[in-house]
Amino acid sequence: MSYTFGDNQEASRRLRRLAEIYEPETRDLLSWVRSMRSSRIQAAIDLGCGPGWSTQLVAEILAPERTLGIDASPRYIAEARANHPGLEFVEHDVLKTPFPIEGAECFLCRFLLTHLESPRAALEAWAQAAAPGALLAIHETERISSPHPALGRYYEMVEQMQRHFGQELQVGAALDNAFAGTDWRVRHSESLALHKAAREMAQLHLANLRIWGANDFAKEAFDRTEIQHLERELGRIAGGEQEGGVVCNVARQVIAERR
Repeated sequence: MSYTFGDNQEASRRLRRLAEIYEPETRDLLSWVRSMRSSRIQAAIDLGCGPGWSTQLVAEILAPERTLGIDASPRYIAEARANHPGLEFVEHDVLKTPFPIEGAECFLCRFLLTHLESPRAALEAWAQAAAPGALLAIHETERISSPHPALGRYYEMVEQMQRHFGQELQVGAALDNAFAGTDWRVRHSESLALHKAAREMAQLHLANLRIWGANDFAKEAFDRTEIQHLERELGRIAGGEQEGGVVCNVARQVIAERR
C-alpha cells in the first residue's frame, strides 16, 4: 500500500506532531488492552508504524517481550530505527501475510484503516497473523468538523480526495459493521468526542495540503487559486495569527479479540 499523505520530511514532521496531539487517547486505549491481558505479552505489532512514535507507546505501556513496528515505507522504517534503536522495525505491507512475526498477541492500528481501500480485508489479514485470544486496538476518525470555513473546506476536500482513492476519511463510523463475519469479536467499542485546538489541527492539515495539493487528482478536482487561499488561511491559524476555535473530532476506539 502507499500512504496518501506521503512519506517525505514534512510528512514525517506531521506524524510526530500527530503523535503528540493524540498521545493521551492512545495511552488510554493501550491501557485498556493491558487491563484485558492476564499474562505477559510475548509479541505486539504496531500496524503502519510510520516513524515509530506509536510503536514507542506500545512498548512503554504494554511492555511486551518483543515489540515490532511494520510499515511499507522504507524511509519511515529507516527513520523509526534511528528514532527508537531499542525497538524492532520491518518494512512490510500491512495487508500481506505472513507477517514478520506470526501469532502476535496484541496489535495497534491508529489512523491506518482510513488509508486502506477495504477495512474488512485488513481485519481478515490481521486475523491470520494473530494468535487465538490476541487483542486488536483501533483508533480511527468517526466524524470531524469545525465551524471555521477554512478548516471545514479542508475536510470537504480531503474527504473527496480519499474517496477518489477508495479510502474513507471517517472510516470509524463503519468499523463495527466491518467486523461482522470476521474472526474478531468486538469486546469494546466507544465513540470519544475529542475537542482539539484548531491551531494544532491546522498545523497537521497544512502539512497534508502541501503534499496532496500538488498531486494529479487535486490539480484536476480543485481550483489552484482556492488551494493557495486555503493554504494561507490554514497557515494563519497554525501560526496563531487567526483564532480558529476548536475542532470536534469524534473518534471510534475498538478493542477486538481474535476468536
